[in-house]
Amino acid sequence: MSRNRCDHARQAPQTAVLPSTGDDLFLNVNFINIYVNPINIKCRIGSTHLTQGTFVNPNLLKSAWAIALAVGLALGGTALIKANKVTTTSAEREPMPVAAITYREQPSYRREARYLGVIRAGSDSAVGFEVAGVLTSLTATEGMRVSPGEVLAQLGTDRRQARLEAAMATYDRVAAERAQAETRAERISQLVQDGSASQQEYDDARYAAHALAAAENTAAAQRQSAQLELDKSTLRAPYAAVVAERLVQTGAVVAPGTPVLRLVTATGREAHIGVPTEVARRLLPGESYSLLLQGDRVTARLRSIRDDLDPATLTVGTVFDLPNDAAVAVGESAVLQVAESVASAGGWLPITALLEASRGLWDVLTITADGDGKQRARRESVEILYTRGNQVFVRGTLPSEVPVVASGLQRISPGDLVEPVFSQGPDSVAQGADKVATGVPGS
Repeated sequence: MSRNRCDHARQAPQTAVLPSTGDDLFLNVNFINIYVNPINIKCRIGSTHLTQGTFVNPNLLKSAWAIALAVGLALGGTALIKANKVTTTSAEREPMPVAAITYREQPSYRREARYLGVIRAGSDSAVGFEVAGVLTSLTATEGMRVSPGEVLAQLGTDRRQARLEAAMATYDRVAAERAQAETRAERISQLVQDGSASQQEYDDARYAAHALAAAENTAAAQRQSAQLELDKSTLRAPYAAVVAERLVQTGAVVAPGTPVLRLVTATGREAHIGVPTEVARRLLPGESYSLLLQGDRVTARLRSIRDDLDPATLTVGTVFDLPNDAAVAVGESAVLQVAESVASAGGWLPITALLEASRGLWDVLTITADGDGKQRARRESVEILYTRGNQVFVRGTLPSEVPVVASGLQRISPGDLVEPVFSQGPDSVAQGADKVATGVPGS
């Protein structure tokens, strides 16, 4: 009997739908359609139809109930997500307080041009002996401060001392002979008056005295020369200085004029800086300018400007006198700062107001009102033209007098509600960077 029913079911293309009690659930999973009713069960699998009273596999019923449960949970979860989304979007968050400044456009900006130079001593010279000899002593050491006349080095003096002694002996002998000749000439002069001596004898005595006087002068010069040569065997400091370098060592044979030591003045430092010709035309000798020395800013007086162009650097040399209390060493660098105006429209912003963007540009967030009058963040692109400390001069699509988020951009997205907070009022701008004018006379 059950076989005939199954055959009949297979032959029937359609079956009547069993009555529903209102608790029917319809599931469509691939090609399986199942109606589940607390009382009646009807299954269609492919082209096979099973009606009431037909045997149904219990595993199929379990699968049907599992599918029904899963679909029910999915539908319920979707409904909850949609409800939650509606709730979130319907209640927009409160405006976020942000630090803000006012961007103001200006036709130009001032920038600092920097030119590098070197510190030199007021006097830097190589000193040596005027006479030749063997260097027997070199008391000066590098870095030692010396006073005028202080002994620095010594040559051997044995020969010069002997020559001096010989010259002194010659001078003493000639001087004695001259004195004797003068005495004889005076005595003969008295005898001529008495008639005891002739005039010729007197003249001869007088000429002999004159010749010995000349010889005495020659001996005196030789003595002085020997003394001077001996004195020049000792090298003394020509001025108050610092020993910068020892150029020879003890025991060396030095010729006249051979550099032995390099001395630099202890005070009176100079800054030698090359600048372009157009900058040199704006500088005024005698005026003061701002220099950077090892990070410290000092004011130096411009002493002179050379009138020739350095062929290697194509710059004009300038010399600045540094203050005596400037703690700098010879050879250190010096930087001249000269302010110049650049004609380019833009405005100043703090560097914290920038977000890096693509193609070498930067983004800023402006604060503008929407159609409802609410303040919202808006993205704008800018280009950096000049940087000074924590300030940047930019140009872009920013309108003048627009508030700009000054910091904390990572917490804000374009379109967010914001509440601008000006640290010094809405007129606070970053263009104060132009108020610092360095490198001008008297700065």
